[in-house]
Amino acid sequence: MNIATLLRGPWLLVVVAMGLLSACASGDRSAHSDVSTRAAIRLSLAQAYFEQGQHSVAQEELLRSLALDPSNAQAHVLQGLVSMAQHSPEAARASLDRALALDSGLVSALHNRAWLSCQQGRIDQAMTDFDAALLRAQGAERAQTLMVQGVCWAQAQRWDEAHERLSLSLALEPQQAVARYHWARVQQARGQWADAQWTLQSLNRSSDVNAQSLWLAIQGARQLGDTAAAAQWAADLERQFPQSPEWAAYQRKPLND
Repeated sequence: MNIATLLRGPWLLVVVAMGLLSACASGDRSAHSDVSTRAAIRLSLAQAYFEQGQHSVAQEELLRSLALDPSNAQAHVLQGLVSMAQHSPEAARASLDRALALDSGLVSALHNRAWLSCQQGRIDQAMTDFDAALLRAQGAERAQTLMVQGVCWAQAQRWDEAHERLSLSLALEPQQAVARYHWARVQQARGQWADAQWTLQSLNRSSDVNAQSLWLAIQGARQLGDTAAAAQWAADLERQFPQSPEWAAYQRKPLND
C-alpha cells in the first residue's frame, strides 16, 4: 500500500502485521508436516488477496488455512485485519483476542487490537495494548507502533503525548513518510506552524508527496500569512493531484477568498 492509502481511513498501519505473516508462512512451508505446509500456503494466499483488496477471497483462504491449523496465531491476526477491512469490528476483536490467547506477546496482535480500540474510542485500552507491544517490538516494528500510538493520541486531541510518540518513531525511522505527515499535523495543533512547514517542506519535495500533505502545507502557509508559499503548494496540488478531494476543497476556497 502506498502513502496515500495509508493516510486515509482505517488503513493507518494496521498492515504492520504483514511482514510478520510472510515470515510465518515461510517457516511453516519448511515444516515436515503436510498439513502445516498446506495451511501455510493458504495463509500466504490469504495475505496476497488481502493486500490486493480482495477481502472476501482472503477470508475464504483464511478459513481454509485455519481449518487445517487453528493454532496459528498469525492467521487469526490476518483474519482480524480482514474483518476490520470489511467493517466488522467485533469480529475483528474476536480474531485478535484468539491470536493473543494463543500467543499473549504477539506484537502484531497487540498492535492491531490497540488500533482497533483507538478507532472505537477505547483510548485507555488502546494504550495498554500499545505499551505491551512496545515492550516486545524491535526495529521497524517498534517505529510503526510508536507512530500509530502517536496517531491514536492525536485522535484523542492529546497533542503533547502524540508529539512525544511520533518524535520517538521518527528518531528510529527519520524518513517514515506517514509519521512525518502526522507529526506535522500535531505540530500545527500545538501552534508550531513554522516547524510544521519545515517538516512538510521535505515531505512535499520527496517521492512520498501526496494531496493530503500538500493541502496541510497550504493550510500552514495561510496561517503564517505566506501567500507565496501557499500559492506554490496549490500549484503543485493542481499539477500532481487534480482529481483529489483536496484540490476540490482548494477550489472552493482559493487564496483570494
